Amino acid sequence: MKNVVTGIIITLLVAFATLAWINRAHAENTNPIVDTVDTVKEKAINNPVTQFIINEKNEIVQYQKESWEQGKQQLARNKQQISGFFDTLAEAIGHYAPKSNESTNTENR
Repeated sequence: MKNVVTGIIITLLVAFATLAWINRAHAENTNPIVDTVDTVKEKAINNPVTQFIINEKNEIVQYQKESWEQGKQQLARNKQQISGFFDTLAEAIGHYAPKSNESTNTENR
């Protein structure tokens, strides 16, 4: 009986020590993989090459926005010019073409 109680006490002490060790490891949060990933991430973001690429991408996006806006304005000007051309053409044809009433009146004379 004394051996059984001693075995239980030893088992409980080992279990308590294991739980305390696991809890201390979680509290420290020193995971070498997480530390390595964070270090690599920091180096990748604050790298001159990465900054150059980010700046170039931002410049390209800005240039594209400006170019699209200029293209929209040019299309609007083209539409006005083409519609103005057809309006002028219609006026010219109307001015030089005989009207249907005048053609019948001149034929009757």
